[in-house]
Amino acid sequence: MMSKKYFVILAVFAILVTPAYADPIVKPTSAGTINVGFTTDPVAPNPGDPTQIKISFINKQTNQIQPHIDYRISVMQGGNAVFGIPITHTAEGAVSIPFTFQTAGTYQVIVDVEGILFQPIPPETATFDLNVGSSPNTNSTSTTNSTVNNAIPEFPLSSLMIMAIVVGVTILFVRVHPSLTNIRL
Repeated sequence: MMSKKYFVILAVFAILVTPAYADPIVKPTSAGTINVGFTTDPVAPNPGDPTQIKISFINKQTNQIQPHIDYRISVMQGGNAVFGIPITHTAEGAVSIPFTFQTAGTYQVIVDVEGILFQPIPPETATFDLNVGSSPNTNSTSTTNSTVNNAIPEFPLSSLMIMAIVVGVTILFVRVHPSLTNIRL
């Protein structure tokens, strides 16, 4: 009888602790040479709270992180620059930049790519809109050529798969052991 309780508790626990995270939003640069991934931690930043702006540079042919990128980042609000990083280099191809947004509102995170594998390229831009002080599903992205609204998923596909497996195993277990329908916790 005790193992039945543990099974039910384990099933509920598995559903509750499945991680919720946001997949990065990936957009090509304005000329399409490289893809740029963008996300924040936390997913829905609030004014005054520390936030990590996470940028990754992705090779379009291999879909892998592209090392050795020369880039520049600007954070704008209403046409005013609120933060910026001058041209710099990442050997790893991914960066995490700490920043604290001071006020709620819509910000634009502008990523300029100016070199790949130590070779200069004409500057290419990817712009990401970020709503600070609002729900995570209102964030969107754009490039200089278009605007696209993308909801950031709170639960990845793997979470749904895990929940389906737990429900399926529970149903199977109850059918094999019909006496489990009268469990009291």
